[in-house]
Amino acid sequence: MTDNRINMGEGRVFTVLLRLGAPAMVSMFFATLYALVDTIFVAKLGTIPLAAMSLAVPMFFIAMSLSKGVAVGALAIMSHARGHGDHKQAEKIAKATYPLAFLTISALLLLAFPTFNQPLFALFDNHPQLLSESGSYMRWLALSFPVIGFVMLSEAIFFSYGDTKTPMLAMIAGNLLNMVLDPLLIFSCGLGVEGASLASLLGWLLSSAIMWRALKNRGLDHPGLKFSRSHLKHWPQIAALGAPVAVSMLVIPVSVAMLNYLLADFGPAYVGAWNLSTRIEQMAILPLYGLSCALVPFIGFNLGLKRFDRIKEACQTALLGCYVIVIPTIIIFWFQADIIMHIFKPSPEVLKLAVFTLKIIGLGYFFTPFELVMTGLSQGLKQPKYSLIINCLRFLLLRVPLALLFSQFWGGHGIYISLPVSLTISGLVSFLLMRRLLKECRISTVM
Repeated sequence: MTDNRINMGEGRVFTVLLRLGAPAMVSMFFATLYALVDTIFVAKLGTIPLAAMSLAVPMFFIAMSLSKGVAVGALAIMSHARGHGDHKQAEKIAKATYPLAFLTISALLLLAFPTFNQPLFALFDNHPQLLSESGSYMRWLALSFPVIGFVMLSEAIFFSYGDTKTPMLAMIAGNLLNMVLDPLLIFSCGLGVEGASLASLLGWLLSSAIMWRALKNRGLDHPGLKFSRSHLKHWPQIAALGAPVAVSMLVIPVSVAMLNYLLADFGPAYVGAWNLSTRIEQMAILPLYGLSCALVPFIGFNLGLKRFDRIKEACQTALLGCYVIVIPTIIIFWFQADIIMHIFKPSPEVLKLAVFTLKIIGLGYFFTPFELVMTGLSQGLKQPKYSLIINCLRFLLLRVPLALLFSQFWGGHGIYISLPVSLTISGLVSFLLMRRLLKECRISTVM
């Protein structure tokens, strides 16, 4: 297989970051494409199945958050170690990641069974058909959690080597399989919403197999599938960096669950419209998180080399790259929201609400590049507490209280309006935190 590794300590920062960031963004795009493709087909089943997916999404984010925490913690350590020339330490960390990740998400596997998932979903909505559909979707989704964790940890290892292309190819392959299987399992096999989660599981399995084979064939480090006592001494180091990342991401499903709870009072159409708009939003914005993720190994590697000049230039380059994408996205959301939403063919009520939501969400993304770059910078500098601060601010201290407040004045529409307001404020705060991080980095690298 082709060796796609990049030396992150040499060459033009723009070129290196482009080679790292472009595949990472494509990879993130295809990671989010799973949810969009599933939503397109499930939307054809009606409003209730669509709302059922919305109830299950927070569980997916919880599993993602826990796995991502371990992955980012390991990535920061491995990248710094490789920049410092300590490849043996990086290998030990790689071996210890998966047992820790599996341990953290193992309890979530119980959600595959109705005994556990039905009482949980009933806390948000006790509509009998909605509960049944949510349980069906959750069955295979829960079983995919360990597979997704393996994919994310393998991706972190590739990233620490400066290889973002291999994970991209693996994600593309998994998504193509999901696209083929979705209509077959949902409609031809009559599995309905359950078929969507089964198709996703099989797609993630293919991606994990491709990554595993690539790591083995190239003789690179790979996540250990077996537990060893030697792993225990590395877990505290990984957890110290990964826990703030996991917690910062966990506030997202908590926020989503709270918003679903609030929207449920206004009817399934509000929940369904929220589901559709967030799917499109993720497709447009989450790929930029790929660029943020690419910053982590680059900054970690150059921190090991004590190259503040490259770290600062990388942040400036990443900001420019984000705005090249964000500004056209805002314009498209505002002027073409109705055309975009027609791909789901929703009911007239859901369509009207989804168009309104997508337009106002776009307005809040003008300052989001600062948040994205600050997140990558903080994790690469092994200061993940900053990303924790900004996520708690946006999702818990701003979004939920503002949703409660605005709903008193504008009903369900007020909950939608709270989103761009919270995005704007968190973006401005991220700008201040990014400046502080760069100042601290400059001081530490000259000592």
